[in-house]
Amino acid sequence: MIPEWLTTPPASTIFILCVSLLMAFTSSLINSLFTSREHRERLKALKRKIDDLKRKKDEDLKRAKSTGDKTLLKKVRKRERQLLQLQSQMASLSLRQMRVFPITMVIFLIVWLFLTGRLFTLKLFESPFAGGGPVAFLPWISGEIELSLFYWYLLCSFLFGTLFSRAFGLTGATE
Repeated sequence: MIPEWLTTPPASTIFILCVSLLMAFTSSLINSLFTSREHRERLKALKRKIDDLKRKKDEDLKRAKSTGDKTLLKKVRKRERQLLQLQSQMASLSLRQMRVFPITMVIFLIVWLFLTGRLFTLKLFESPFAGGGPVAFLPWISGEIELSLFYWYLLCSFLFGTLFSRAFGLTGATE
């Protein structure tokens, strides 16, 4: 199914990098299609509000502790309650985005099955990547680090997931 030359570095490194890029792009695209712009804007606004409230609360708490101001301490407690309410709203809105998770998970499982020949612990067919040998080498202080399929895919996935989240304006990656 997968040519043997594609399973050894540097070809395997580039191949897994491309698979990861394609998966991150697909996941971000699906997420952006299923999440309305208004929803994303509400989440961003809520995140900014929470960040501002946290900053003000921390500043007031520091000032209240240094001066011993009881009224300022009451204000801090009030901000803490507001903060909890806003965080609860944010969690509720974020959970709505989880409806795309099953779709992206199915796509990931199909790709992972294609790469490894396994679905969870069930071996369905023989795959050259199933051996667990290194697919990438990273330079390091004491030489180089060998990365298996899992770790190289994970590293690439974090990188491309963050990049595409920013590109698509998805929550958590934009300021």
